[in-house]
Amino acid sequence: MTDFDKALIEKANRITRRDYRDIDTLIKYADTEEARLRLLDIRWLLCDLLQGTL
Repeated sequence: MTDFDKALIEKANRITRRDYRDIDTLIKYADTEEARLRLLDIRWLLCDLLQGTL
């Protein structure tokens, strides 16, 4: 995983659950498959948290 990927993951961790779809853009810019999968996990976690508040 590159330093750029790590920065994308850090950015994704700061995204609120209401804005979880913003992670889709970060996934497009990830350099490695590992980073894409971690970003996707974060996206689904935030999506689940949002669904839990409805």
